[in-house]
Amino acid sequence: MKTKLKRSVLSCCVVLGMGAISLNTYAGIFHHHHHNSSPNYQDQAKYSNLDEFTNKGDDKLDKAVKDDKAAIDTSNGKGGVKSSLADDWKAGYDFKCIDFKIVGVCNWLKITPFSVHYKSSPVVTHYSPDAIVEVFHNVSNEPTAYGKFTTKIARKIGNSVWSKAAFHGEKLENKDSRGRGFHEIQVMGNPLIMLHDKTIGSIYSAMGGYCDSGATPMYPYLHSLNDPEWRTGVMETAASAYGQVANFFSDNRFYVRDTSNGMVSTWGNLFPRTGVTENPSPFVGAAMAALRGGVLVTTTSAMGMSFGKGLEGSGLHVIPMKLKAESRNNVKSFTDQRVTLDRGKWKVLLPKTYHAAQCTTMPFAGVSTKFGIDEPETESRNYVFSNVAHVQML
Repeated sequence: MKTKLKRSVLSCCVVLGMGAISLNTYAGIFHHHHHNSSPNYQDQAKYSNLDEFTNKGDDKLDKAVKDDKAAIDTSNGKGGVKSSLADDWKAGYDFKCIDFKIVGVCNWLKITPFSVHYKSSPVVTHYSPDAIVEVFHNVSNEPTAYGKFTTKIARKIGNSVWSKAAFHGEKLENKDSRGRGFHEIQVMGNPLIMLHDKTIGSIYSAMGGYCDSGATPMYPYLHSLNDPEWRTGVMETAASAYGQVANFFSDNRFYVRDTSNGMVSTWGNLFPRTGVTENPSPFVGAAMAALRGGVLVTTTSAMGMSFGKGLEGSGLHVIPMKLKAESRNNVKSFTDQRVTLDRGKWKVLLPKTYHAAQCTTMPFAGVSTKFGIDEPETESRNYVFSNVAHVQML
């Protein structure tokens, strides 16, 4: 129950649960009925192609796509394959991954001194491709072209501040190509999230509403070059040790384990949330770094470490702004979008041989086998992941 009291007005919502109804299959029917003058964005095969949205009068989008293609063409053969805006868009335009469902009904009762108003609205859940996570070793060769601008700024800040402070940690220019070692990371708002909200939202708005993402396109929610704690883990190490003792009988909150093949394969530890991983697989190590970054930017606000059992704080990490959805009026309420071991989905955008093959929590099925690791490889050890956050809206 949610209750608000303001100026002698009582407004409350009672949520009645029901079996989840997935409407992905019928979204096109609703869309045609309510939006006859709009394109049928339900055609996933067609509209997952970003070219369907270019040269339609949106000069900013046209320029971004053109510049991205030009940068990738220039870099081909000079550092390996990169993930493009078109790749990001195709991965996000996935109705099965969005998984829109009606899970209940919210009955709203608003009481004022002069009237009583009643209305009902559906309770819906869905997923949103809020963030892109780059994981790389060499800061001069990152896995996207569009991420270079913020990396350039972060590199200048990192070299001018952290390298001269007591937080030396790993070298800023790390060319380690092994699985074990240090990973640079950038967690940024999905560059095309506003276009995603516009198109996907037009499909589902008639079926109970669609929650626009709270992500800011291209905003660097976390960059390892600006974050001494990612490099050194001073407070992370202490908090991790305390948390493991406090959670001694529930260590599944700390370890990522793959049990998909009738065996137990440990990918790594969620804590401490630093760039150092121990798994010998380069792909698994990068995935663990991405998961840690996703947890950091969706937990409590910056500079707040909880030493309790949750360890939900961000400690000394430099998180300029939390990645979250915001309520846009007095009626709708959005749940938080925290990424944990069992919340939030992931897709692999790079390597492209593994491109968007799954949309699940980590670990990805099929990577750990009885004979070792069957991992998608990249020559440059560059990886890109899409973080697909869970949203519930009343």
